[in-house]
Amino acid sequence: LGHALADHRPGAILSTKVGHRLTAPFGARPSRAERRTDFSARFVLHSVEESLARLQRETIDLVLLHDPDKDLLDEAMDEALPALRELQGRGVITAVGIGTNRVDTALRAIARAKLDVVLVAGRHTLLDRSADTRLLPECARADLPVILGGLLNSGLLADHPGRETFDYAPAPPDMLAMRDRLAGICSAYHVPLRAAALQLPGRLARATTLLGPATVEELKDGLAMLEFPIPEDCWLALDACVTGVVPPR
Repeated sequence: LGHALADHRPGAILSTKVGHRLTAPFGARPSRAERRTDFSARFVLHSVEESLARLQRETIDLVLLHDPDKDLLDEAMDEALPALRELQGRGVITAVGIGTNRVDTALRAIARAKLDVVLVAGRHTLLDRSADTRLLPECARADLPVILGGLLNSGLLADHPGRETFDYAPAPPDMLAMRDRLAGICSAYHVPLRAAALQLPGRLARATTLLGPATVEELKDGLAMLEFPIPEDCWLALDACVTGVVPPR
């Protein structure tokens, strides 16, 4: 990315995360010994310094506390966040936030400190709307920007045969059945399932859509799916399938 962004145009926003560090070779699956989790101020500052060096930049637009779940949240909020705020005060970082796939972690974080953005993965999707009840309304009340990722739920909504994982584990039968019902609705309207999955955040005015492409081909496909026309009746049918409530016409 450092090489690719050497001549990047103004307006590009660069984000990274801190709290977890991998030492395995690029592309390799890291062993437990090659993973380190640390939200201390010293470790976080060192991580940002390393990222700046690799990216060949003097500033980063957004730094997220990465999955400070369960007993990690205290250290993240008490040590990592103040360290990042210090960098923000010096102009090294523009914005600071949290990235997590746990609604409770995000709610606890925004209750303890003022953040600039919240990234939540996998919790506002065609299969999982658990962020809709409290987290998204709370962010709206606080005028807190939201980034929504994990929209394909680990590949379950990707339209690829054999991709039957949910939250990085084998999907339970009821989840597979729901996926098949959603796919059937999309098929009836001649809409790819992944198009509806990726466009869901766009129905929220304050939400930014986060794609997760692993290849250039997946990036191109994702961008095309974001532009795929989806009839409003299709959305209504999908919502009714998930909620069980048929909206009035």
